[in-house]
Amino acid sequence: MRATWRWFGPEDPISIPEIRQAGATSVETALSDVSANKPWPAEDIAAMRQAVEHPGGKESGLAWDTLGGIAIHDDIKLGRAGAGERMDAFCETVRRLSGHGVRRILMTVMPLLDWVRTDLCIEMPGGATSLGFDTTDFAVFDLFLLKRQGAREDHTVEAIAAAEARYAAMPASRREALLAMLTRGLPGGPRFYEGAEFRALLAEYNAQSRDQYRQNLADFLGAVAKTCAEEGAILGIHPDDPPMPLCGLPRIASTQEDFDWLFDAVPSRNFGMIFCAGSLGSRAGTDLPAMARRFGPRIHYAHPRRVAFTGEDGSFREAAHLGGDAAFDLYDVLKELCAEEDRRRAAGWSDWEIPYRADHARRMLNDVHAPDHVPGYPRIGLTVATAELRGMIHAIQRNSRDQAS
Repeated sequence: MRATWRWFGPEDPISIPEIRQAGATSVETALSDVSANKPWPAEDIAAMRQAVEHPGGKESGLAWDTLGGIAIHDDIKLGRAGAGERMDAFCETVRRLSGHGVRRILMTVMPLLDWVRTDLCIEMPGGATSLGFDTTDFAVFDLFLLKRQGAREDHTVEAIAAAEARYAAMPASRREALLAMLTRGLPGGPRFYEGAEFRALLAEYNAQSRDQYRQNLADFLGAVAKTCAEEGAILGIHPDDPPMPLCGLPRIASTQEDFDWLFDAVPSRNFGMIFCAGSLGSRAGTDLPAMARRFGPRIHYAHPRRVAFTGEDGSFREAAHLGGDAAFDLYDVLKELCAEEDRRRAAGWSDWEIPYRADHARRMLNDVHAPDHVPGYPRIGLTVATAELRGMIHAIQRNSRDQAS
């Protein structure tokens, strides 16, 4: 396994030389300011590659080999009349990226709302802060801020009562912040939606059944996987985050059954998953090591992070990689991923590696009082998390070699 880093482009306060200092071997990035409506211009792809691999004309020692955060147009997800044209544009973008050495294509398949958090600054023991998801706060958003039609049918009587009490005690500033955070999105979605447009799209997504939604995505993913196979590239999708229904929206990448269905629908080995331990593990009762074993050959990338449950209702916050309060032991997950790499090498795979990156890190030290460039991606927290992961992986691999000798 090798460490990578998500970079948000030239405006990111973390520079390419700093990323190399942190121990990363390559960069995951995207052209976030380019529309998903048509193929990305080849000259823009070339410019991004130059910015990563030769900033200021000097070789960085890092490669841009992974695309992260590419948007899937709503036409595709909703099966609108323009879906075919959007698919063709996406596949052409994949061809152009592959021509520039970017052959690991990562995306999310969540409808409208990408990864969701209700709090960006939960204080942890010692003073660091982390991101979190509170189900009662989300119910406040759904029931009383968004006022979604049919919302009460999706919440229990107890959850509605708790949300009513929370809403009554919630300051106006917190209500406004919660509404903005959840309707305008966190990094990864196609773009920010304003109020009326958000509500119109939400109604359109709510009108679509789960079966229809995942069939739309399966048709698209199959087409992209075919293009990837032709270009020597691979495609990985991120699990739903959190892996639970939100605002009545369909969820298709939350459980083992979901991924069994997707991999049956798109059998190409060029199509697989991002094994995000934090997303999958925020569903209580998930056996992450068993899931890693089951889907091992289809794991194309990993986000080894942990969460800690903060209530019996499914609320959680991001947790430190090392420590005793998390919902699962990350060591057990990394052990399975390292074992999968060993199996691939033994089978003669040319693409045996499972790259990984630190994700949703804690804000700590000087970052605590600094404004976020992107929530969940502070430089010090990411550096510490990367070091912890590299240490665990080194120990696992060394132990495996010692046992084999």
